[in-house]
Amino acid sequence: MAPDPLLIRGARLLDRAGPVDVRLENGLIAAIGDLPAVSPAQVIDAEGGLLTPAFVDPHFHIDKALSFPHLPPTARDHPVDAALERTRQVKARYTPEDLTARATEAIRLAVGHGVGTLRAHVDVDPVGGLSALRVLADLRERHRHLIDIQLVAFPQESIVRDPAAPRLLREALVSGADVLGGAPDVEEPPDRARHLDLLIDLAGEMDVPLDVHCDYSYDPGQRDLEALARRTVKAGLTGRVRAGHCCALDAYDAPAAAEVIEAVREAEIDICVCPMGNLMLVGDGPTPPGRGVARLKDLLAAGITVAAGGDNVHDMWFPFGRLDPAEVAMVTCVAGRMWSERQIRQVFDMVTVNAAHYAGVPSDGVRVGAPADLVLFSVTRVADVLRNAPGRRTTIKRGRVVGGADSSVWTE
Repeated sequence: MAPDPLLIRGARLLDRAGPVDVRLENGLIAAIGDLPAVSPAQVIDAEGGLLTPAFVDPHFHIDKALSFPHLPPTARDHPVDAALERTRQVKARYTPEDLTARATEAIRLAVGHGVGTLRAHVDVDPVGGLSALRVLADLRERHRHLIDIQLVAFPQESIVRDPAAPRLLREALVSGADVLGGAPDVEEPPDRARHLDLLIDLAGEMDVPLDVHCDYSYDPGQRDLEALARRTVKAGLTGRVRAGHCCALDAYDAPAAAEVIEAVREAEIDICVCPMGNLMLVGDGPTPPGRGVARLKDLLAAGITVAAGGDNVHDMWFPFGRLDPAEVAMVTCVAGRMWSERQIRQVFDMVTVNAAHYAGVPSDGVRVGAPADLVLFSVTRVADVLRNAPGRRTTIKRGRVVGGADSSVWTE
């Protein structure tokens, strides 16, 4: 059933100077301006607070979320090796009850922090099979009134060495997955091209979007993103492929980086940076320092859509995080040295409208006719949102208040 009309009085929008009223009706933004109250309608007094599009987290590993307290010990010295080892151990003993509890809490955190759409990678491989995907497909339906969840069939293990892996991915795409994932980094270097070929062929065969973890390390010799872009154009998948991480871009010299960025632009590949985990896990040597944001300014200057994702929360890959895109945006600003008001706004777009474009959902912003997926903040500036200034945020999904969060301080 459509929610009752909702009138938000006195809100500030990102692209308007003064406060306005915003009317929500039938799940859409019906009007913006100096509006009369039409009964029956719920009225919220924004008191000059900022009203923005809902957050979109375009890159999140929901099946691993919040597993940190139960991780087995590891003798691995390198954090990526340790994370891979622990991932295999943990997912081999997933139970539906454990996965349901952790994923439900992750969804609660996302909705409370203002996330309207979540693109969630789920491991699909011989270790865990389709068990996690089945649990999360059920949770996606049960929480549809709160949040839209896209499930990515993610092959964390090799799809070249295991001849059954492509069949398993194909089965996942007819059993609940919305997007095909990939990760050529998990292959031996000679097998990475074959990994990409298998992904491109399967995405074309199944007519699904493709979202690939690319060039995770700071190895200047790693050029999987460029190879993906070339294959995308050749296969006629222009505009339907996405790439996450892409850390090696930071390690290229300027001519090589320009060549790869031009290939990405031609293929219309959106890029998702994941700075929180990448700053911690990637980059062992002193040169390059590794900022975790894949030549962010160069990508934006080239007109490429860049999003930012949370990646992992309190698990074997990243022990921290709150599933809050405002926190992701703040870290992105620090990592990318995005300090001016204009740049801060660019980064805010990376967790709202850019992230929506990455996920293939409406990215119109706060406009008449756009979906009423919004967040109302009590603070008035984007910088205050990103620094988690004391105040309240209210999550609106399809024109209905579905959650929120409060931040406060106190003294004696």
